[in-house]
Amino acid sequence: MPYQLPVNKRSSSFSRSLLLAGVLVLAVSVAAPARAADTGVAMPTSLGPVAASAAGQQGQVAYPSTAPALTSPAAAAPVSAPAASTAGGINIPTPPPASSPAFTSDANQLAAQAEQAALQAQTQADVAAQKRDQEHNIQSFDKAEQGLLPLSPDQVRGLMLRLEQTQKAAEFPYAGPPKGETRISTLSLDPGVEPPQINLASGYVTTITMVDATGQPWPILDVGVGGNFEVSPTPSGSHIVRVMPLTRVGTGDLSILLKDLPTPVIFRLSAGGPTVDLRYDARIAKMGPGAKIPLISRPRLEAGDQTMTLILENAPPSSATVMKVAGLDDRTRAWEVGGKVYVRTPLTLLSPAWNASESSDDGMTVYEIGDAPVLLLSDNGAMVRAQISRDVQHDK
Repeated sequence: MPYQLPVNKRSSSFSRSLLLAGVLVLAVSVAAPARAADTGVAMPTSLGPVAASAAGQQGQVAYPSTAPALTSPAAAAPVSAPAASTAGGINIPTPPPASSPAFTSDANQLAAQAEQAALQAQTQADVAAQKRDQEHNIQSFDKAEQGLLPLSPDQVRGLMLRLEQTQKAAEFPYAGPPKGETRISTLSLDPGVEPPQINLASGYVTTITMVDATGQPWPILDVGVGGNFEVSPTPSGSHIVRVMPLTRVGTGDLSILLKDLPTPVIFRLSAGGPTVDLRYDARIAKMGPGAKIPLISRPRLEAGDQTMTLILENAPPSSATVMKVAGLDDRTRAWEVGGKVYVRTPLTLLSPAWNASESSDDGMTVYEIGDAPVLLLSDNGAMVRAQISRDVQHDK
């Protein structure tokens, strides 16, 4: 009759330790004969049955009263571990027979196998690296495309349309684009006289030409500008100045120093108005360095003759009466204003004698003459004749 110990926490822990020790002993008994055959040492090959029984309803653990017997390798029976079939016992399965993997002893074959395994591992690593590089390139391209071109084609077209509409709205003032004009003005250098004003507009270049009383260019030595305006560099000896405003609205002034003229010529600049002077011919009422001596030396070099200036601009006053000119082309025209006759022509007037004249840098000249029905003019040295008569039409 085995000794029975009441089950408690300490006995339960002891029983589990004893059961684990039995399993380890059984494993050692299985592997020991194979090692003993090589060394010549006799090892036990069997272990007596280890039985664990439970007390059932009483909750007790039974331990064997005798220890298992150790036998020699020759008398050892096949290893077996019977399983306990008691109601409270633990079944221990039979362990598999010990076996060792077979390895070849040929060194060449081992080296070939190792080389083949290394090549296979390298190939797999290269394939994996190529796959990672390809995935990285695809992800990088997607990120770059999203960063550089985040908008869709429809969004880009809509943005460009809105930008175009905004630029059109900001290009001109609310009243529309300014009206371009070409003006000719005779300047006065007297103190206390208001400087002439030149109208400019953003996006337009205004060209200012400086001429003398005979219409010949007057060379410019130096140019100074005040305000937010840009002045193009003037070549040495040129008589042209180009001015462009840098803002839509602004004011300033322009100072021009002419050759052989001690007094500077001053202009007021104004940007943002309804008109823009595309060309402004500034005529100085003096003989310049390159003045052309007239055939009839009776010039009246005075500034402020508004009628002659308007006719020189081909914009006579509303009170002017058109006169008919026969024998010349349409470049020569005549008007009567206040009992005086004004002839605008690119030719040189020889007869009758004229009282005053004004010329522009484009070669056009206005002569103030008396009531003469016949004109004699020089066309590049050739004398031509023209008749003047009154007409019923009026030039407004």
